Amino acid sequence: MMVKYLFLLVLIGMAVSGCAARRAAPVGAVKGAQVVCILSDESFFKSQVIERIRTNLRERGVEVITDARKRSGYYHPAEYGAVVYMTEYWAWHTPWHTKRYYRKYSEAKNIIFFITAGDSYVKIKKPFDAVTSASNPDSIERVSREILTKLDTVLAR
Repeated sequence: MMVKYLFLLVLIGMAVSGCAARRAAPVGAVKGAQVVCILSDESFFKSQVIERIRTNLRERGVEVITDARKRSGYYHPAEYGAVVYMTEYWAWHTPWHTKRYYRKYSEAKNIIFFITAGDSYVKIKKPFDAVTSASNPDSIERVSREILTKLDTVLAR
């Protein structure tokens, strides 16, 4: 009986510490210099920005793939023309998972960070430069243009 509880405790410990089994990245996912990978949490604002980016890049022959930001560990910037990492500002600081992704791939010059914040005056410059904006429907076009401008620079390399 005690063995069952010990085994259950070990499984819970592994799940909490991140050692639990994870789903793998999509098999046969499209990769390459003409592919942009967008990692994002679900929100109306972000989905509108992604759709504008996708439409613009498709017209130029660049493919866009998307996945959940939580699965960012499966997407290595070296395998794509660019990676757009979208997240939210947390209580007056950049989220730890965003900083971790930056540190892990700090040598990569093809990552664009986009961070939404409740305060429209938030600007993030350290440890990386990020496109920042409040999740305001009036900002969708401006944010899309800003990200596309950065993508133009990254994809031209």
